[in-house]
Amino acid sequence: METAAKSELFRELPSVDELIRAPAVAGLATKHGTAAVTAAARVVLARLREEISSSLLDAAALRIALDGLGNAVEQQLRQALTHSLRPVINATGVILHTNLGRAPLAEAALAHIQETAGRFSNLEFDVEAGTRGKRDAHVDRLFRSLLNEGGTTRVATGA
Repeated sequence: METAAKSELFRELPSVDELIRAPAVAGLATKHGTAAVTAAARVVLARLREEISSSLLDAAALRIALDGLGNAVEQQLRQALTHSLRPVINATGVILHTNLGRAPLAEAALAHIQETAGRFSNLEFDVEAGTRGKRDAHVDRLFRSLLNEGGTTRVATGA
């Protein structure tokens, strides 16, 4: 495709501001915030610019893409806001496969996490002393018990 023809196609693209003010996109900003919608609009327009530069879009294909611009921004926004970690099935035959995360937490541990992480906790506060505490104090006694530390066994600190 000639440079002049590409220039004409680039002129067809709306500005980011025009795109986020379009009715199909403006409603997304009230739900997800202007910054997120603006970022999604930039990604979509950059993709179209790349496709024009690479001669993947002609005038007819660009018209179709422009008609679906609101949907493209919504899809990009949904992709950007989706959590990247998700459950998978470990069908590898390896019980603790490091590429699939670590061992699943026990139900009791999950319940305790939900109970304490959902509100304020004494993570770095020594309740008995009424002073700032250390976050590792909560696992220190568990490690000592696990390693029977009353005498010789010590936890490696990496120091």
